[in-house]
Amino acid sequence: MHVIVTRPVGDAEPLKSTIEALGWRVTLAPLIDIVSNDIPADALRDATSLIATSRNALTPALGSLIDLPFFAVGPGTGAVARGIGFTKVVEGPGTGAELVPIIASRRAELGERPVYLRGDVVAFDVEGALGEAGIKVKAVNAYRSVAAEALDPPMIKALRNGDIDAVTLMSPRTAKTWARLVGALSPPVQLSGVTHLCLSDRVVEALGQTEKDFKVLVALHPNLEEMIALVKRLAANSKAE
Repeated sequence: MHVIVTRPVGDAEPLKSTIEALGWRVTLAPLIDIVSNDIPADALRDATSLIATSRNALTPALGSLIDLPFFAVGPGTGAVARGIGFTKVVEGPGTGAELVPIIASRRAELGERPVYLRGDVVAFDVEGALGEAGIKVKAVNAYRSVAAEALDPPMIKALRNGDIDAVTLMSPRTAKTWARLVGALSPPVQLSGVTHLCLSDRVVEALGQTEKDFKVLVALHPNLEEMIALVKRLAANSKAE
């Protein structure tokens, strides 16, 4: 079995190593490049708590703020926060939409100046949703994401030869990028033999395809742990066949 992992290079290793441990071949093909922004010191100076909906927003530079409450979108981001030194970490199930009510239920921990560390492109408007709940946050762009402009020639060759069994898609933007780049290939490639392992229903929607067009499997919950479980499920199904 040959699986394509499309995560940014810095995020791909846990999924890659898990798939390889199953005896499958893995090719890294990042469709989104993450570029950290230099955050001005005054942007965080008066922060009373931090919110992050991606591990990409976290850097060692936050080490001076580790005593603040930290609201993480999911277990993966929470683990990175603890790795930096944060001890007051509250984790959501994995999406911004699910994190908002958790934050709202613990607003006393936010203090007067909560800071939301975000990227330039977000799947859900956390800032707006918190505003509707009466919580004002200061949004700081901690990173930006740059989409790939083309698939690598070896990837295109593998697609044409039917040498790819599955591809992981962990964000709506990654799914859109994959669909755009594959759709631009001429002559078209056949994807009926490729299982698309999607983090959530929103990722499937962004893909612009349905199970009628090609095979799609969706994680039970939108986090890395459930994506790994999804890969193991596919592995078990493949052995059964």
